[in-house]
Amino acid sequence: MIKLKDILYEIGDASTKPFKYKLIAGVWADEYKEGGMILLYEFTTDKGTVYNLTIDIDDGNDGNRSINAEIDFSTKTAGGEVSMDDTNLGEQYRVMATIKDIVIEFIEEWSKKWYIDKIEISPIKSSDGGDDDVIDAVDSRRGKLYLAYIRKALIPNLSKPHGVRVFSHHFLIQPYFDNPFE
Repeated sequence: MIKLKDILYEIGDASTKPFKYKLIAGVWADEYKEGGMILLYEFTTDKGTVYNLTIDIDDGNDGNRSINAEIDFSTKTAGGEVSMDDTNLGEQYRVMATIKDIVIEFIEEWSKKWYIDKIEISPIKSSDGGDDDVIDAVDSRRGKLYLAYIRKALIPNLSKPHGVRVFSHHFLIQPYFDNPFE
């Protein structure tokens, strides 16, 4: 059984090597025009599981080169369907390290051209996965893993100060600095 203490040690020692990933849909920050878009990243684990990470970008409310983003990730089944269920193949640390690297790359690249007002991440599985019934999703096993990675591996590795706000069904990563494009 994996315990949160073990997860924190694994995250904290930064020894987990991420999988190679690639952007397969969407454009880079300097090519983005207002109106919203989805970035789609893909990577394959050593055991052959194909993961998709989507970053859904929407224009911010202030109109000053500001955007909001929502991050989701899922696996592809053998039939090409998308699933948010746990794979339980013992690769969660490398999967999370890969997701962390993608999110850091996104924030660092996009914040040069756009103010990222907030990034939402929800630790809820698909309707057949079981975590939908959890009243406080961030207290689920999945939620605790996400929050540990956000706090210990993502936030400290950003070039500008950010923080995480915890709600009952999602996390918000937000900057601790004003919009430089105003």
